[in-house]
Amino acid sequence: MSEDETPDLVDRAERALLALTGGRARVCSCEELLENLMEFLDSELDEDTCTRYRQHAATCPTCHEATDAEEHIRQMVRRSCAEKAPSSLRLRVESQLAVLRVTGVRSIEQI
Repeated sequence: MSEDETPDLVDRAERALLALTGGRARVCSCEELLENLMEFLDSELDEDTCTRYRQHAATCPTCHEATDAEEHIRQMVRRSCAEKAPSSLRLRVESQLAVLRVTGVRSIEQI
């Protein structure tokens, strides 16, 4: 196959895919998935797009790794943010707020 035939083959494959899916499906590129990775992981995209991205990530090692890495980072952030402040800190903050209410201080600049 010559280089001149490659674009024609890609075009034919895309047309066949569109014909099989009733015109709904588009080929997902790595660039497209990575540009929309946060929205994809946040489920902010339509279902057809999410399906295409999931299928692409399942077969593309680069996108699979990027998706897994971002999900891992998000899990680590969730775990590290799950700690509660000590009750003594809560009491100190509440007492300081009460003092500010009584003294009528409305902004940090007045302190």
